[in-house]
Amino acid sequence: MFNRSTRFRTAVAATLLLAPATLVACGNDGEAAAGGGGGMTVSIAEPANDATVSLPFTVKVDAGVPLGPTESGEHHVHLWIDDNAEDYLVVESETAEVSGGLTATLSGKPMPLPSGEHTIHVSLRNANHSAAGAEAELKVNIGSGSAPAQTQPAQTENPEDPYEY
Repeated sequence: MFNRSTRFRTAVAATLLLAPATLVACGNDGEAAAGGGGGMTVSIAEPANDATVSLPFTVKVDAGVPLGPTESGEHHVHLWIDDNAEDYLVVESETAEVSGGLTATLSGKPMPLPSGEHTIHVSLRNANHSAAGAEAELKVNIGSGSAPAQTQPAQTENPEDPYEY
């Protein structure tokens, strides 16, 4: 039968053996679950989640690896709107301009952006377009596109004398 000190030493040894496996599974600051394996991460820096934007607007991504042209062998990002994952933009830098006349990079299909709430998705990709294991999304509200009302110059009290205030 085991005595107390043997059980204690066994428990300490088991904890020390399992601790590295637990740390590897969690990743740095829990990013493995959100960002994928191998340190691959991607996030949307702009616009802010739930922001109201008007067309065109810029989407800025933060990737944990350098982005570049697919021919260079560097990673890139696929960006799509709502549930249209097959119709995406290939983003080879940290920014992409989203406008009303967008067409998907590879399929050539239009990417409609009517007014209202939309979800922007980004997926970090290897040079061959395969998933690198990191994705992010956020919601935006696309306004009607009308500019804010312009402020009119103050009217004078006496329209006959423009210099009277």
